Amino acid sequence: MTTRTPPSTRFADTVARYLGRRFDRRGFFARSAVVGSALAVNPVTYALRPTTAYAAICNCNGSNCDCGALCCDGYTEFCCTLTGQNTCPPGTLLGGWWKADGTAFCNGPRYYMDCNAPCNGCGCGANGICSGSCSGTGCGCAQGDCNNRKSGCTMFRYGQCNQHVPCLGPIVCRVVTCVPPWAIEPSCTTTLRIDQATAGHDRPCLHRTVGSLDSAVEVAGGVRVQGWALDFDTQEPVDVHVYVDGRWAGQGLADRSRPDVGAAYPGYGNGHGYDLTVPAPSGGVRNVCVYGINKGAGSENALLGCRQVRMANPFGSLDGVAVGEGTIRLTGWAIDPDTTGPVTVHVYVNDKYVTQAIANRSRPDVGAAYPGYGNQHGFDVTFPFGPGRHRVCVYAINVGDGTTNPLIACRTVEIGVPFGSLDSVAPGPGRIAVGGWVIDPDTVAPTQVRVTVDGQLAATLDADLDRPDVGAAYPAYGSQHGFAGTVPATPGTRQVCISAVNIGPGPDPLIACRTVNVRSGNPFGSLDGVAAGPGVVKVSGWVLDPDSDSPVTVHVYVDGRWGGQSVANQPRPDVAAAHPGYGSARGFELTLPVAAGWREVCVYGINIGAGTTNPLIGCRSVFVGGAPFGSLDGVATGVGSLRVTGWTIDPDVAGPISVHVYVDGRWAGQGLADRPRPDVGAAYPLYGPNHGFDLSVAAAAGSRQVCVYAINSAGHETNPLLACRRVVVP
Repeated sequence: MTTRTPPSTRFADTVARYLGRRFDRRGFFARSAVVGSALAVNPVTYALRPTTAYAAICNCNGSNCDCGALCCDGYTEFCCTLTGQNTCPPGTLLGGWWKADGTAFCNGPRYYMDCNAPCNGCGCGANGICSGSCSGTGCGCAQGDCNNRKSGCTMFRYGQCNQHVPCLGPIVCRVVTCVPPWAIEPSCTTTLRIDQATAGHDRPCLHRTVGSLDSAVEVAGGVRVQGWALDFDTQEPVDVHVYVDGRWAGQGLADRSRPDVGAAYPGYGNGHGYDLTVPAPSGGVRNVCVYGINKGAGSENALLGCRQVRMANPFGSLDGVAVGEGTIRLTGWAIDPDTTGPVTVHVYVNDKYVTQAIANRSRPDVGAAYPGYGNQHGFDVTFPFGPGRHRVCVYAINVGDGTTNPLIACRTVEIGVPFGSLDSVAPGPGRIAVGGWVIDPDTVAPTQVRVTVDGQLAATLDADLDRPDVGAAYPAYGSQHGFAGTVPATPGTRQVCISAVNIGPGPDPLIACRTVNVRSGNPFGSLDGVAAGPGVVKVSGWVLDPDSDSPVTVHVYVDGRWGGQSVANQPRPDVAAAHPGYGSARGFELTLPVAAGWREVCVYGINIGAGTTNPLIGCRSVFVGGAPFGSLDGVATGVGSLRVTGWTIDPDVAGPISVHVYVDGRWAGQGLADRPRPDVGAAYPLYGPNHGFDLSVAAAAGSRQVCVYAINSAGHETNPLLACRRVVVP
């Protein structure tokens, strides 16, 4: 008797033969097992729908979920959904992996790793898989939720990892990273498996930034925070941002070595620690929070932690430093948060202790700013010191729970040695202009400076000009310490130096030197613009002759023929800023009549000094005349009418031209574009502002196409279309 083979069995045989041709032996057995499950559990779905065998087993693992629920798609849930961490849960082992290419989550392959339950001594037979009962692993929707994929149900092992473990249980969950599996688990081989059907599988927990704020302590100058942070989407270090009392205080990169983090998150490396100090207000308790900044596909920056930090170190301000004849005077204030009483301040000069003072002077401004501490926190100390440049520092001495005697501030001072600044050096024709200021600490009176050019004395200038900025910076000396003047110089590269004349003992100190180029030769400049108008071109720019203070004449040629000339004496502050030794009267602007068409306009600077030629400043090509142009700005509808507005210009004339209106291709009316349009005048200054149109025409109700044409004044050229609009007339 012949036994008839069921259709599902025949179909399974066909699929098995097909898979046997496509995959190696190990891959074939793995896939045929899943195919068999798919055909036994859901043969119609697997046979008729474009899906994978792995995802076609839809019995929902004994749950009451709809077959379309995520729990029923045949895949296992991500580990981060179960534990919050994108790592295998304790007690599980990596059983194998596959990859998907071209996902939206990695700049390269994305790797999926199965975390299998252990067998705990149970046998597993030839297939290498034991029952979940061996480890107490149950099968069902992850966390009992139909919207999660299953956990502990799939009896499967790809087999590239932990091959020394012969038996593993069902898959508990999946780990997904952009990091290769063998970088995470050294026992994993590089044998490749691919499942592109999983490329879109994702969970927000896969893109978290994780980390910790391990400590936050007060230090000199602020708060020091330490901890670690990493982003599951990348092995690269991430930024951390620090907030103090809800306000941004600073940021840094979590790139310091943390072997403990590398061990906890294998494959990501050790470089994820941070250690940075940010400023924080003195006194009181500060709330310090640190955030890890998301670097991958995630949308949130993770709060790594917050700490309450009590700011117990003293704080204050060095308000003033004044130098007298062989003395230094310091003023300021200091408070220790642990007491309302005065604190001591220590003074160091050039890193050596010299004196101290009690900060017990009345400072009502400090009392108003810190009302709980009173007014008696000012200090004012004067002490002798020898000539020279010195670095003076003030420290507040801690009397409470603080951890250090913090630096309040440092300043650099000069005693007995003049000091100042060379603010400007500007070369001009045969000269160099210098400006700055100088103070001699031995006197409040003005002093002098010596100017040298290439080592030769060129001038001695009085430093007696008013400099309010200097007076504000050094109030004990007043403001009459500025100098300005010019010295002769021959063309070429020159070194200019300023020395202060010391009225006391000692040398005349060098203030500064500058190297400048005193120019000579042909004029130079710029042709900034050539604009076309009705039968004209407007030419503008600037030019100067390095050998002369006088304005330069410019000659203009159009198409190689003489066009006109002008004198470059118009104000150009930008030129004066770039060439301060020559002033601002270097601009030119002139308008020339020209014929219509393409024109080449060239400008030459006429030499008046030691130059050898009249150099070309620049050429521009410009088109004069042409067809009208403009804009249809708006079409408004009324009952039986249309209103059109806009503007138009004919490049051949300065006056207004006509516009014609057509509705549905038929003549509807015309008007003159002669209304004021200041915006058009600003954009096309050679044509003036009176080129706007605003006219109404009759139109039947319904959908209408409105077109506006500019009428060419020349009469023999086209009348260009400005624009068309589709509107509905009520």
